[in-house]
Amino acid sequence: MLEQMQMVAFQIIASVGAAKSNYVEAMQAAKAGDFELADAKIKEGEEFFAEAHKHHFDLIQKEANGEELPFSLMLMHAEDQMLNTETIKLLAIEIIDLHKR
Repeated sequence: MLEQMQMVAFQIIASVGAAKSNYVEAMQAAKAGDFELADAKIKEGEEFFAEAHKHHFDLIQKEANGEELPFSLMLMHAEDQMLNTETIKLLAIEIIDLHKR
C-alpha cells in the first residue's frame, strides 16, 4: 500500500506542478497585456489542480471508509505543494486583475 500512496503522491505533485506553471504563465501574460492568454492559463491550471484534488480526495475517501493508510512523507510533500499552488492561484487572479486596471 505504501507504494500506491507514493504513486498517488507523485501524481498529485505532477498535477500541481503543471497547475503552478500555468498560474505563473498567466501572471506573465497579464504583465505583457495578453489577458486572453492569462485567462486561458488560469483555466488550464485549474484543470490540472482539479486532477490533483481528485487524487487527494480519493485517499481521503479510503481513510473515511476505514482503510488504514500508511504514513508517507511524500504525501505530506504533495499536500504542501497543493496548498502552495492554491495560494499562487489566488495571488495570480489578483495580480491579473491589477494588471487589467
